[in-house]
Amino acid sequence: MIRFQYVFIISALTIVACSPPSPETTQPEAVALAAAPGVTIVSGELNAGGDQYEVTGTLPNGDEIEIDMVQSNGVWTVVEIQRDIDWSTVPQLVQATVAAVPDSFEPVRVIESTQAVDGSIVYELFEAFGDGIPYGGPDLEVRWHEGNAEVIP
Repeated sequence: MIRFQYVFIISALTIVACSPPSPETTQPEAVALAAAPGVTIVSGELNAGGDQYEVTGTLPNGDEIEIDMVQSNGVWTVVEIQRDIDWSTVPQLVQATVAAVPDSFEPVRVIESTQAVDGSIVYELFEAFGDGIPYGGPDLEVRWHEGNAEVIP
């Protein structure tokens, strides 16, 4: 009887190991296409930490976007969709919130990051230093949600 159980277990493991992976496991690009209809995917890869999949693409209007996803139980879920935008297109209330911050600045780069969990938008603002080029991560972040703007500490 025990021998039968071992044979059964080995057979089951062999079937699972040789079975093709589920589409959710192998196709985060399909999730990206659903999240950003009309996007033309340029590339997709796991990030350096191996815990997030990043898809880059181009929208029909020419905007370049990045779609960040995580996987849980074999299912890919969109975390955020990011794109670079002009400071002049940021909502006026967000601009006013930034202007009220001590040592405020006009950013030379703005990343609009739409959060999938609640539809809020985080504006990542980059300040220019010396040579007019931003360094490192964002210098200020402002969350825009349901008509309210707040600086993220």
